[in-house]
Amino acid sequence: MAYNFLGLVNEVNRRLNEVELTTSNFASATGYYSTAKDAVNSSIRHINHEEFEWPWNHVEEEDILTAGTTRYGYPYDVKTINMDSFRIKRNDTLNVSTTKLKNLAYQEYLDKYVDYVCRL
Repeated sequence: MAYNFLGLVNEVNRRLNEVELTTSNFASATGYYSTAKDAVNSSIRHINHEEFEWPWNHVEEEDILTAGTTRYGYPYDVKTINMDSFRIKRNDTLNVSTTKLKNLAYQEYLDKYVDYVCRL
């Protein structure tokens, strides 16, 4: 079930048999209700800090690569990169179809390809 911040706080209120908040009294809530809002915020921050592969943290990135460039930097705010999601995107102009890239162990890269890359 999808929730917004008010819905999450009201879920806590229902579990503790408290009156639910509305959009009109949510911002000015004090006492217990303020503590419930703080607890929900703290929980969200904890989840985002410790378990950052949740779907709401997912971001797709598209980069145009340059022939001869062997290393690219990560975005500044990256937490983890799913190496199994890399694809070459279809391009009719270049006559290239969509292809999944294989994850390659660093040692395998050194054994098979490092000399080829150095000659480019």
